Amino acid sequence: MLRVRNLEAGYNKLRVLRGISIHVGAGEIVTVIGANGAGKSTFLNTVAGLLQPLSGEIEFDDQPLGRISPFNVVARGCALVPEGRLVFAPLSVAENLTLGAYHQYRRRRKALAEQQLERVYALFPVLRERRSQLAGTLSGGEQQMLAIGRALMAGPRLLMLDEPSMGLAPLIVKSILETIAGLRKDGVTILLVEQNSKAALGIADRGYVMETGSIVLEGTAEELLNNNEVQRAYLGKEYQSIAER
Repeated sequence: MLRVRNLEAGYNKLRVLRGISIHVGAGEIVTVIGANGAGKSTFLNTVAGLLQPLSGEIEFDDQPLGRISPFNVVARGCALVPEGRLVFAPLSVAENLTLGAYHQYRRRRKALAEQQLERVYALFPVLRERRSQLAGTLSGGEQQMLAIGRALMAGPRLLMLDEPSMGLAPLIVKSILETIAGLRKDGVTILLVEQNSKAALGIADRGYVMETGSIVLEGTAEELLNNNEVQRAYLGKEYQSIAER
């Protein structure tokens, strides 16, 4: 579904991504893990069209995706849930969700947008309850639900999520990741970027490890969880000691 080859990108003269190659098959949950500053957000922003690649190829369903506008990336079927949620704080929950369906309304697909709205409310019932509430007054977990719901309003086939666990309590993280994992039953493919490596690998089929703008390891989630270097660098001493028993 998504294939990235030798991708290089950055900001002005600062090159952040160095020859990134990643593929995501239809129906997969694939995660990219790595420390803060490794280039994970830059990678997703480039795929989403928010940054233009310096070189390399991005293909979605065998069609070039690089160098087109973010609107057209969404229209092709790829939606991004950004780091930090970035909900429109002065707008209501319902208004935020409506904005997520912008390209549906622009193409006069009102019925499809309404169908997506019911789907989002079914996934996150609290958003229905608070549909008239200003997004900026929601809790962090509720804002993350809203950010995911807003992306789903576009009807994506590939959902990209940037650090969805950031700043949230463990129980909320568990609930949100379970919801993300369940989306594949609805035909949504997932590309998940996370610092919470254990949680991400817990729901993923495959994963990549990114360091300083390069992919240094890849494998199944089980292989990465059992890899000594990954355990030492990303999963912590407690996980490593358990794995060694």
